[in-house]
Amino acid sequence: AKSRMAMCAMSLKPAPRRLLRGLASSARSWAVRRPFQQRNARRDDAFEPRLAPLVPSTAEPHVQAWVSDWEAAAGQADARAGIALLRSDVWDLPLRPDLVHRCVVAQHAALKQVHRAGKSRHEVRGGGRKPRPQKGTGKSRQGSIRAPQWRGGGVAFPRQRRDFAMSLPRRVVDAGTKVALSDKLRRSALLLVGRLALDEPKTSALLERLQRLGLSLPHTRAGGGHKVLLVGGDDRSDESQAAARLAAQNIPGVSMCLAKDVSVLKLVSHSVLLLSLDGLRDLESRLGGPAPFPRRTWPPSAVLREWQAAN
Repeated sequence: AKSRMAMCAMSLKPAPRRLLRGLASSARSWAVRRPFQQRNARRDDAFEPRLAPLVPSTAEPHVQAWVSDWEAAAGQADARAGIALLRSDVWDLPLRPDLVHRCVVAQHAALKQVHRAGKSRHEVRGGGRKPRPQKGTGKSRQGSIRAPQWRGGGVAFPRQRRDFAMSLPRRVVDAGTKVALSDKLRRSALLLVGRLALDEPKTSALLERLQRLGLSLPHTRAGGGHKVLLVGGDDRSDESQAAARLAAQNIPGVSMCLAKDVSVLKLVSHSVLLLSLDGLRDLESRLGGPAPFPRRTWPPSAVLREWQAAN
């Protein structure tokens, strides 16, 4: 007679091979999958690098840039007038396309408007009386002549005026502006001048000075020439700067604004940034002071030394 344990062992059936193969494949996929990625197999083979932190690449508090001579003579091309010190926490940040993209999308959404709005059946004048009896005429049942199926009636789903603006934190907007400014300096697309000023609002005089700085103007729709953004100080009472702003309106591809009006969309849509020293000072003051914490994060001993030296 067989024991009860032997009879129980004989009654057990082996696991199907399909189940075993599925378990083995899932274990193998979990072994090769990166822990920070999704379970979707289509995205497991694409490695997305981490985004760089918003920390300057140098430990120095300032970076240097040439200052071009705005008042140079007609025969001198791109004359140097000195060297300016730029804050590294504004002009030396790594490229962060995600922040720039968020700012540009938000600005495009704020510019979007609905100029014409339709009217629904309740907003069209008339139609308060039932056009015909409900029964007895052999025709369809109608309750108002301003229904969407009637000629002269309202729109079923009309466009309505609404606000498309998206709210972004102030820190994200400032960080996107700093990243765009750092990219201009990194690509040598930044020109510093002592002062953006003209005696008279003459387009020819402004065009001559811009070409003297090495800019190819005017800009054409085919893609030729530079698109230049002129940024001056926030002083609206400066008549010479106002003359330069009037002269810039007649040159295709050239725009001028104050330092407080600089946005990520303007920086991205222009290939060259021409900045005065007054605009530089106002722009850096608008973006806040330097970070209160030390820029170095490793090793801890160096962080402690820098923090003690700062305090």
